[in-house]
Amino acid sequence: MAKPEWDNKAKLNSFLNDIVRVGSVKGFKYFRMYMRGREELVCWVMNTPKSITPMMSPTSSFNLGESIRLPRNAESLLLSSRTQKRLSGFGYMDVGLPPASPSHTEILLPDEESTIFLVAGYARYACPYVWVRSNHERLTKPGQSSSPGNLKDSPLKMKSTEQWVNYAIRLWDILAELVRMNTSPTPPNPFSIDINYFKSLDGLEAVLASAAMIHFLQRVVDSGSHTYDAQIVEDLTDLTIVHFSAVYAIRHRTGPYAAPGAASGARAVTQASSDDDV
Repeated sequence: MAKPEWDNKAKLNSFLNDIVRVGSVKGFKYFRMYMRGREELVCWVMNTPKSITPMMSPTSSFNLGESIRLPRNAESLLLSSRTQKRLSGFGYMDVGLPPASPSHTEILLPDEESTIFLVAGYARYACPYVWVRSNHERLTKPGQSSSPGNLKDSPLKMKSTEQWVNYAIRLWDILAELVRMNTSPTPPNPFSIDINYFKSLDGLEAVLASAAMIHFLQRVVDSGSHTYDAQIVEDLTDLTIVHFSAVYAIRHRTGPYAAPGAASGARAVTQASSDDDV
């Protein structure tokens, strides 16, 4: 087997490992995830940011970007049939890049506040792709050369997936682009956390949930330069205080979030680099 093929196989395995590690992280403000097998990650991405949610306080505030003009023409949002056949390697069989299961068989129930996306790294494609699983009409409209029946199972035309073969694209790069593509107005930090969600947890659940999020956010920051890095660091500081408070509460049995010195511990952790391989 040629070396590039081996490289792509190793990259795909790394991507699938990211799905396993990231798929169970909870507490994001603009999206939530559900891991469906080793190759598939289902994402609910919020359509419109809200300043008040069941897990956010009325005083929560954030600056939003520009509104997204939707729906977009299919040609600008989805991979064309010709491109799909070329990339799939099965063009001679008139086969493009469909997901493992057609959109109309999706068993997860959609809601009015978010759009469902399927992020998958199928071995037969040797590259990750993303498909829309709900609210198709909100995102795209048929173009002159497309028919509605072909749109629902066509993968999205995304910068992150197009550059995946030649650049160090990680799962979180795809998630960030999904938020920018779907959530309108666009939030400045796609990985903003819902801090009150973590404060609502107790005991070991609070420790594990906050630790998982801290680990993820640190990996994002360590993986390269992003326009939202400073905002992630702010969230890391706040969340680490919650984490140490939960640990202190378990150790001393004095109730949640009553840890003197937690803030200094938080600063020490957020300044340290993650020891894990990014």
